[in-house]
Amino acid sequence: MDRTPIEQGLDTALHLGAAEAEIVFVRTVNLDIEVAQSEVETLLRAEAIGAGVRVITPDKRMGFAYTSVLDGGLEKSVAAACENARLNEPDEFNGLPDETAVSEDDWTEEDFAAIPVARKIDACRMLEKRVIEADARIAHVQRVNYGEGHIEWTIAHSHGLFRTYRVAHASCSVVAAAAQPGCDAEMGWEFDFAYRFDALRWDWVADRCAEHATRCLGGKPCSSGRMPVVLDPYVATEFLGVVGSSFMANNVLKGKSLFANRVGDTVASPLVTIVDQNNLPGAINRAPFDAEGVSAARKAVIDDGVLRGYLHNAYTARKMSVTPTANAARGGSFRSTPEVGASNAYLVPGDMPREALLEAAGNGLYITEAMGVHTADPISGDFSFGVAGLAIEHGKLGAPVRGVTLAGNIKDLLTDIAALGNDLRFFGEYGAPSVLISSLMIAGE
Repeated sequence: MDRTPIEQGLDTALHLGAAEAEIVFVRTVNLDIEVAQSEVETLLRAEAIGAGVRVITPDKRMGFAYTSVLDGGLEKSVAAACENARLNEPDEFNGLPDETAVSEDDWTEEDFAAIPVARKIDACRMLEKRVIEADARIAHVQRVNYGEGHIEWTIAHSHGLFRTYRVAHASCSVVAAAAQPGCDAEMGWEFDFAYRFDALRWDWVADRCAEHATRCLGGKPCSSGRMPVVLDPYVATEFLGVVGSSFMANNVLKGKSLFANRVGDTVASPLVTIVDQNNLPGAINRAPFDAEGVSAARKAVIDDGVLRGYLHNAYTARKMSVTPTANAARGGSFRSTPEVGASNAYLVPGDMPREALLEAAGNGLYITEAMGVHTADPISGDFSFGVAGLAIEHGKLGAPVRGVTLAGNIKDLLTDIAALGNDLRFFGEYGAPSVLISSLMIAGE
């Protein structure tokens, strides 16, 4: 990225009366391929490019504007941001972070565009074929997807910061249906992502998808009662996503957090450590800095069961008189101002394989699917929703279970974590291993 237009834009904002100015430039290039019944249903390459301008006036008014037309558009956006600032109310906590780093990081490991599209399509077809051949009960493959994305992110502001990073990754996924006489069809899904094309585990994805689609065929309700529960990493990650909203300082300030005013308190089992780390190796959202240019950091929000703090951007940190934690996030890319968000947040895994968790559970339920985890109350922590999975019988996986309800409170769930698996997986910005809960209420037969 040529620095000159950005530096000129910052100078123009200051000349127009801004006390502080920030420009974010983002370029993304994505390829999406979808295959069904060996035919290419989707082949789409999309490129997005643009810049966002944020200014702070001397009396702490904030203005923002963005453009996807860089030829003359940046200059107009600078003027628009300054004009918008005059229409907003002053807020003493508005301001840019003090970070002044200058850096350029290229974490791209492979030029995916150099790989022939035909090779990517063939890989999708082979994935579809392997799923179908994995088990006679696979009725059909709904779709196979391959995706790749290249991101270039530049941020600069008037305190002297100018930072750029580039990264690229690829992914593959598949959805399939399984059926057998006398029971309802079941769906299975699996995915993988990597920084190199040859690192994608196509066969593993196919085999796991077939397993997921067939394992719950013929599921019936189990008996009601309190019992040990083992959460599959995907389900555990869904719970962590709900818990994660309570770590965001903006929600704490709004009174929408389970953990408001509880820093220093024991809020979970001593086995629980939850970390957020921007530059975590192998994570899909890996980056050297956050959406305000603050350097990546490892933050333990819960450490050995004790709440240590919240996640912040510059605004919430200033309002709560703490240091930013590199958790500014722009969900709309260059089209939005920074909010607070997770980068790569995860429940630190233990050292037990899943089989050991099942053995420790004895008799209970292994949950592989939860319908409506997002409906859990983020303030009270109460939840109740349908789940499916497999019975745990004498420490081994048993009969499929469906049509039951899991109920409880997230605060109790965190306290009752009895063991953690060694199989950490990320699903977006959150990740978790398998988790053994000592006791949860299941409403079945």
